[in-house]
This record gives sequence, structure tokens and C-alpha cells, in this order.
Amino acid sequence: MQNFIKKWKTSLIYMLLSVLLYGILGPLEIYAGNADEFIFILKDFFWFFLSVSVLIWLVGSAVLAFLPEKVRNVLHVLIFIFSVLSYVQNLFLNQKLMNMNGSAMDWENMRGTMMTNLIIWIVLAVVFAVIPFVWKKQYQKIYLGITAFISAVQLVTVVSLLITTIPVRYSQMTVSAEGLMNVAPGSNVIVLLFDSCYNTQFEETMKAHPEIAETLKDFTYYNNADCHYNFTSPSLAHMLTGVEVDCSIPQEEWRKMCWHEERSMNFFNTLHTLDYECDLYSYGFIHNSIGPIDNLTDIIANTVKANPFIDHRLLYAELEKMAIYKYVPYLLKPRFEVTDNVIREMAFWDENEVPHENGDFYQVLMEEGLSVDMSLSNKFSVIHLMGLHEFWHTNADGTYSVEETSLSETSEGVAVVMQEYIRQLKNLEGDIYDNATIIITADHGIDRNTPQPIYFIKPPHVSQEEMQITSAPISHDDFQATVLTCIGQDDMGYGTSVFDWKEGDQRTREYWFPADRVVDGAKGFYVFSYDTDRYELMELSDEEGIFVPYP
Repeated sequence: MQNFIKKWKTSLIYMLLSVLLYGILGPLEIYAGNADEFIFILKDFFWFFLSVSVLIWLVGSAVLAFLPEKVRNVLHVLIFIFSVLSYVQNLFLNQKLMNMNGSAMDWENMRGTMMTNLIIWIVLAVVFAVIPFVWKKQYQKIYLGITAFISAVQLVTVVSLLITTIPVRYSQMTVSAEGLMNVAPGSNVIVLLFDSCYNTQFEETMKAHPEIAETLKDFTYYNNADCHYNFTSPSLAHMLTGVEVDCSIPQEEWRKMCWHEERSMNFFNTLHTLDYECDLYSYGFIHNSIGPIDNLTDIIANTVKANPFIDHRLLYAELEKMAIYKYVPYLLKPRFEVTDNVIREMAFWDENEVPHENGDFYQVLMEEGLSVDMSLSNKFSVIHLMGLHEFWHTNADGTYSVEETSLSETSEGVAVVMQEYIRQLKNLEGDIYDNATIIITADHGIDRNTPQPIYFIKPPHVSQEEMQITSAPISHDDFQATVLTCIGQDDMGYGTSVFDWKEGDQRTREYWFPADRVVDGAKGFYVFSYDTDRYELMELSDEEGIFVPYP
């Protein structure tokens, strides 16, 4: 019995590091590093991982202790190699692990990194495998000492993270879909915001489908629109508040405070004074795009209390995949990659029923249809849909597809959605369509090869024989002044509106592209300045961008 306990203790030390990394520290570090972005909290997963890990550690070590000595020693060496190399991978060898927009990594262009990383693993594994043959008597003490030391460091890290990570849900508010299909009998300002819908792709769709221009004949298409920030956060918050990003403070702090800056408050107070109900219909993890919802109840009318729904089975599985992703070599990482859309499914607010997929919105539009809410006077609505954001699940007829479709199909589907919305708006009784200000745009483009969003606008009481097209250099900076101009209010103090810019005007605009990696220890944006159009921006080299860090 004493001999078994001795062998069991030895196996416990060998197994401890891998159990700590993959079962406890890995999931904990993922949570601690992204706690302000997750809806789930520590208790939703940690005790499960801790109990399962301890069970595997104890039982696995006991099984090893029962094995013949030669087999056990070989397995000890293999476990040591795997554990230490996993530790080295995470600490020293990991480079880029994710894209800022949550999309899948471009593994094809990382073949060189994969092979270099694999060679390092093979070389170190061979070295560690040869040592027992060279130092047959000493290697056990060396390997046990290394494993024990690294494990002790990891245990300290676990305790530190448990102490410093605040296990509190960061928001108990969300937005509801109530009133999504309603418009006011008086004046409506309607913003259809299709995520990542960039002008070059949509221009191809319009060229292939001339009927789109016919539906939008009362609109002016601005084909030289600037998104300022090429990411939903901070683009959406900046559009609505008019407050530029403050890179001297953390971005989550800026997203919270920008709504209560003087310019933002004056804009929304003007709308409220004119009896505009202000509604924002957006989707998942909204506090990461515009700020915590619980501080917007006096601004956004459709805020509601939300209860988190946690899919524990999916949460456990995907957190473990993310932990494995941290530690395995690059050759294996594609098998364990977890993209943003999967993370959204692990935990979400169960009262957030706002349809974000183009096809889901289209289905509700077709089933319920637009209607006039006579309890309202006027309404300001921002409807944020999936647009051309990956991954594509929109058919060309506007319906949702379970299977992934293509970019071109999705672009055609987006056109169908906007056409149907405009058609129904025109069919409402009274002068609803004529009185409405309608802006169809996107929060951003994709990258510097597809940098500019679509931008269509119909001010109230505008009727045209055909859609107008202009290359006036407009920007999302112009959003508030444009809205105020359309509803007959003074836009002084809000910069310029889109109507202040004409074809051929010169304007220096800035394009802020989020850095997809940490630069000199800091996160931040690459800022590019350009004076003409998308083509100048596309030709700028990476070196011409100025890196602006934030805490």
C-alpha cells in the first residue's frame, strides 16, 4: 500500500501541470481577460471545471500508479513533454490568436508560422525524450522539480485571478424588439444600419439589379461616405452621440461616458422635446458596441431588464476548446478555434429578441408588417442588422439560410430586405413615407480594400424621378447634424451635415482601423488620413497609418 501511495504521489505531480493548464487556468484566464465582454460569470463554469479537473487528476494518477513501472515511466515522460511544451507555447510561442472582428483566422497565410512552431515542438520534444536515456537516474528529479515549480507558479496565478476577478454580471439591461415594426403617425427618422455593408460590393448588386435603384428613386446615394471607425465599436456609439473616441481612457469607459457628454445629451434632449421616442434595435453583446445599457434608460426607450440564459453544455465545451486553443501548437489550433458567433450562443440575454440576422428581420417584416402606433407622436429608430458581416446566412431572396451562403447572395438578400421595408412604408396610410427621413447605411466597411459604407438618404417631402448619385465627401461625423436638419432643427454645434458637402469638395477625413494585435504592449487604432475618396485610402501603405494606443 505504501508503495502504491508513493507511486500515486509521483503521478500526481506529473499530471498536475496539464490538469491546471487545460482544466483550470486556461478557462479562468479566458474569462478573466474578457470578463467585461461575457454575459456568463465565474460561478457559471469554474466549479464545474475545478471538480472535473480534480477528479481527472486523482483518478488518472491512480491509474498510472497501477501500471507497470516501465510503462508508467514512459507515460510520465510523455505527460511532462506535453505539459511543459503547452506552457511554453502559451508563454512564448503564441503570436496572433484572433481577429478583432471575431471572424475566423486566415490559416492559409499562416503556414510558415505553423511549420516553424511545429519544428520547435519537435526539437524540444526530442530533447526532453532523450534526457532520460542520458541521465537515467537524475531525470526523474529534474522533471518532477520542473513540473512542481511551474505548477506552483500556475497555482499562484489561479488564486490571484480568483481574488482579482470580479464575478459580477456587467449589465442587467438590454434592448427589446417592442415596437420594431411600428412607426409614428407624425415624423419618423428611420436608420437602417446594415453591419459591414460596404459600397463596392453593394454597387455590384445594384448594377445587377436595376430594380433596387427604382425602389430607392427618392434617395440620394453618397458613394464617397466615410465610416471614421472601421469597427462597430466605436462607430455606432460615435454616430449616435457625436462624441469622438477618447484614447486616453479604456474603451469600455469611453462607451459608457460618451452618451452623457454635453453634445450627446443636447442631441437626444432635442429629440425628446419634440416628442420623438428614441429606439435602438441592435443585437448581442450590445454593451460592447455602444456602452452599458443600464446607463441609457433615460435616452433609449426600448431598454428592458434582461435575464441571462446560459447554455452550460455549450459553455463548458467551447471554453475548453478555447483553453486548448491557447496551449496547442499552431498546426492544431484551427481544430479548436471558437469564433465570435459561437461565443454569442453560449450565453445571451433571453429577453433580447431583436432579430439581428437579415433573414430573421425579413421574416418578421413579412409576417407582421409595418404598422402605425397611434400612441406615438414622432419616432427616431435605429435598426442594426447583420448586413454583410461574416458569417453569411442570407439567401438572395432575403430569407435566412441555416447553411452558410455567399457574400454576393447576402448582398442581394440585404437589397431585398431594404426594398421590402421601403415598399411597406410607402403602402401605409397617410403621408408616413413622405414625412419620413430614411437613412440606409452601415456602421463600417470591412478593411482598407473595402473601406467605405453604403449611404442612402431620403429627407422628408422629397420625390424624384430617379435616384441621385453624388461623390460628395461625407462622413458618419455628419450624422447628428443631418438628422437635425431633416427635422427642421438648428444643427449649429453639431458640425456639418451631409447636405453641406457637394461633388468635388475637398475634405480631409480620418479612417481609424483597430489594430488586430498588441503594439508595444498597448491596444489601439491605426489612423489613416485621406483627402479624396476610397481609392486614395486603398492605396495608402500600412506605414502611413499612425498608431494611437489606448489603455
